[in-house]
Amino acid sequence: MPLSDEKKSETRERINRDPDFRDEFLAGARNMYMKAMKFNPELANEIDRFEKILGAEPDAYEFEKDEDDEIGIFEKILIAYDNQVLLEEKEASTIN
Repeated sequence: MPLSDEKKSETRERINRDPDFRDEFLAGARNMYMKAMKFNPELANEIDRFEKILGAEPDAYEFEKDEDDEIGIFEKILIAYDNQVLLEEKEASTIN
């Protein structure tokens, strides 16, 4: 599910000011990686970048032009995760 611009802004701000939330946010994302990559294996490089961004001090990671920030990457992970969960639920409910 896509995130609203307001939610992205709030989350980005909280990640940068609250180290405990940053850790919790990263742990939550890590719990989604396997399912997200199962749906979209091309996320591997984005996940690596996500880890580097959240592993750095807030506002210390330098982004290339038009490069997604941690929230943009998280949104891709979240969408792939949600789609994989839906596929698994569909497969589980299919009568053979």
